[in-house]
Amino acid sequence: MPKAQWLIASLLYGAFCVQQAQADINGGGSTFNRPLYQSAGVLTPGFAPYIGANQGREKVAFLLNDYNVLVPGAAPRTVHWVASESRLSAVEQSNYAVAYGAQFGKLIQVPSAATSVAIPFNKPGSQALDLSIDALCGVFSGRLAGWDWIQGSGRTGPITVVYPKGSSGFTELFTRFLNAKCNETGTFAVTSNFEYSYSGGLPTGALAASSADAIMAAVNARDGAITFMSPALAAPTPAGLDDGNKVARVAGVSPAPANIVDAINSVPLPSIAERTNPDKWVPLFGKYWEPGVVPYPQTGYPILGYTNLIFSQCYADATQSNQVRDFLARHYGALEARNNDQAIRAQGMLPLHPSWKVAVRSSFLSATNALSIGNPNVCNGIGRPL
Repeated sequence: MPKAQWLIASLLYGAFCVQQAQADINGGGSTFNRPLYQSAGVLTPGFAPYIGANQGREKVAFLLNDYNVLVPGAAPRTVHWVASESRLSAVEQSNYAVAYGAQFGKLIQVPSAATSVAIPFNKPGSQALDLSIDALCGVFSGRLAGWDWIQGSGRTGPITVVYPKGSSGFTELFTRFLNAKCNETGTFAVTSNFEYSYSGGLPTGALAASSADAIMAAVNARDGAITFMSPALAAPTPAGLDDGNKVARVAGVSPAPANIVDAINSVPLPSIAERTNPDKWVPLFGKYWEPGVVPYPQTGYPILGYTNLIFSQCYADATQSNQVRDFLARHYGALEARNNDQAIRAQGMLPLHPSWKVAVRSSFLSATNALSIGNPNVCNGIGRPL
């Protein structure tokens, strides 16, 4: 091949490769449940590898369509989806609708899986650690500063609380529980930033770490450390969640997925009329008298919630729209041999009840539903860009 022709061919091939790379379905989010989305086969063909984003950057990246928020310094590209334990606020949804609704279409927010909030720790003792709710509140408020201050712990020495630096969706799940259940001299606010949750300030000597992996590394390296964590990272295997010498029981119950089944399966579906509202798709647990929330369970493991997915209804590229549909069809599929249920369980989490999967499929994958991803009557000439 003459040199000039070779150069032209190389340039054209390079441009094609760049276009193909940019055509990936780009996304990421919470580092707390990163192991799920990085498990082989969970993401369907066309999806780029999941990017763990620390300090609550995932929602910002999606809402602003700013890939640089996910990967600082990266070349510009579209953020097609994200995963987060933090439900989109009314303000976030309203701002998005004003800024991008006419251009990108509606956003979709649905639960991906149910999760406990585990309490891993590093303190050898004479018996399994069983924290009452009062003791749990005391540890994370700082009222109980030593292991011997916890009745029946079988341990002595100072307690060091390790927590996520900055914003974290998993912190939001945990502080929601503390807000509903604790009776301290101060109060816990529902927030994604643990540093500012308790009105009395952080426990003495508390340490911040910048990601879920860094939190677990800090706990494992420091005698007396304790934290709150996703079951995917709190123990090496789901069976490890029952090891009371490494993961605390709360009110006598371990954070194993079997111990949240009853509570999760009793959560009602959004009504047909409510399904156009992204808020209604992500149930929140809270105080029993608080309107619009699901009361925390009286039996089973008490600290629980959901990890969620956020997508667009419309994508400018038809291939990408179909790739997103393929992922949702797998993730919410009815047959376990073809869906992601086994991968979810392998990370210590709980798949959605079959009725929830049916509701997701009928709402967002049925061609006759106005909410369906890629619906030509809704997405005519609009959509999140390639």
